[in-house]
Amino acid sequence: MTLSLVGRVTLGTFELACNLEIDAGALGIEGVNGIGKTTLLRVVAGLTPLTEGTLTVNGVVYDDPSRGIFVPAHKRKVGMVFQDHSLLPYLSVLDNILFAHRHRGGSRAAARGDAMQILEIFGAQDLAALMPDSLSGGQAQRVCLARAFIGSPRIILLDEPLSAIDQNSRRELRRIVGASLAAIDGYKMIVSHDKQDIAELCTISYSV
Repeated sequence: MTLSLVGRVTLGTFELACNLEIDAGALGIEGVNGIGKTTLLRVVAGLTPLTEGTLTVNGVVYDDPSRGIFVPAHKRKVGMVFQDHSLLPYLSVLDNILFAHRHRGGSRAAARGDAMQILEIFGAQDLAALMPDSLSGGQAQRVCLARAFIGSPRIILLDEPLSAIDQNSRRELRRIVGASLAAIDGYKMIVSHDKQDIAELCTISYSV
């Protein structure tokens, strides 16, 4: 099992060169602001296409502009936490989780039970009926983490996953995220400015 990304992304005057290969463990991505860490995650997620080069997952080409190959995001079975903690604003917390569960091919029969279980793991079960605009930043981040891990994603991408969590809760939530990452048999990439996140959640690191 290998995820290989060798290529380049050009967005206006910004250019990011990528050269990485992941076969196991969780990859921590470090670098200064504006260097392209989030762009790298978006390439793997299928939200930003390569300008040139190739992204291959388990021998399957996901992105190769020279051959006109591009697997869209909804077919990559990716769980992602964005920096802005974005949730679908017209769906409740529970329905946000259920949407991701169905999106990844989860069982309809087990959907609600699975959703409530993952919310409980991340300490967000009491938020199930709420709408996203009523959540605090920390609550929204817990829900986004739960959504990322529902439905056994093939790839987990976490962009500053604990940035909105208060210091009193961060150690326990870091432990929960670490256990959840260990349970995923796939590829895991974490961007964080917090050295403790990288030290405790990641087995290898990559500087952009």
